[in-house]
Amino acid sequence: MIRSLHIDDDGLTGFGLIMILVAVAGLIVLFLFYQGSGQDSAFGRTFPGGLVAESMYVSGDNLQPAGSLYGFPAISRTVGKMPVQITNEDSDRLGIVRLVVSLFIGDTGAIDMDHLQVEWNTDTRHEIISQSTVSPLVCPNWTISGKANLLPGRTADSDDWLEPGEQFEILLCPREGIRPYGKFTIVMTPDGTAMPLKISRTVPFNIQPVMNLG
Repeated sequence: MIRSLHIDDDGLTGFGLIMILVAVAGLIVLFLFYQGSGQDSAFGRTFPGGLVAESMYVSGDNLQPAGSLYGFPAISRTVGKMPVQITNEDSDRLGIVRLVVSLFIGDTGAIDMDHLQVEWNTDTRHEIISQSTVSPLVCPNWTISGKANLLPGRTADSDDWLEPGEQFEILLCPREGIRPYGKFTIVMTPDGTAMPLKISRTVPFNIQPVMNLG
């Protein structure tokens, strides 16, 4: 009789543990739904189709480079479809950089690129590069110069939220170009808790019209 009661007690304890886990999971789901219920709330956003995905504040989504970073001389020119104006031109310096960014694979949120902080660092200079939303791009500034979607049959949204499957082309230019063998670091810091994206490169010994910086 005592043995039978002991078995029942164990079964009841296991069932109670399962119920506690279910209750905790339910509370987490309700919390995320509540925080993500607003169209542009600090914790969530509604995407096309009515789906709600947590932003970087909850999911910790981060930026990553997609492909190589390209450099161009510090002279006024058109890069892709974006005209760039440089006041202090110098064909012997690198003065324009183009890169493509996306979210980490598996991330389900989004990053508001309009709240992205972009820094340009060299051995002798540190500057915050402001965002520009007009054409031409007047240096020093950065802009979203192109958008694409990796999913077949889909195009990137017109807004500036970087979402899963999307790639944004970033074009930026500092106040002063860099001579050959000079080193620079670009730091992109999203608003919220996402980790900054840091990209460091060295300027080639020979300044070319287009330079693949890796």
